[in-house]
Amino acid sequence: MAITRSGPAIAATGLRKSFGDHPVLDGLDLHVPRGTVFSLLGANGAGKTTTVKIPSTLLSADAGGAKVAGHDLAREPDAVLAAIGVTGQFSAVDKLLTG
Repeated sequence: MAITRSGPAIAATGLRKSFGDHPVLDGLDLHVPRGTVFSLLGANGAGKTTTVKIPSTLLSADAGGAKVAGHDLAREPDAVLAAIGVTGQFSAVDKLLTG
């Protein structure tokens, strides 16, 4: 699929993920416009980390679909990985950074 400049950076519809009998995401829809800064805020256990892990290909959804940079997560995971960069909150260089 060709990447269009007007397409969203992330488009997800109906994402579901459960761990055992515990549903974490229950039909999440997400639209992040290209060229924007987007953040997820919520209480512990709200599903923020799971939400980030799915479009970054670190975790697969149980249901629903998503595209990142125009690439389908299920069909083109390598293209998604080539288009993104992800770092965790606790980077290895955190202790080296100063204000």
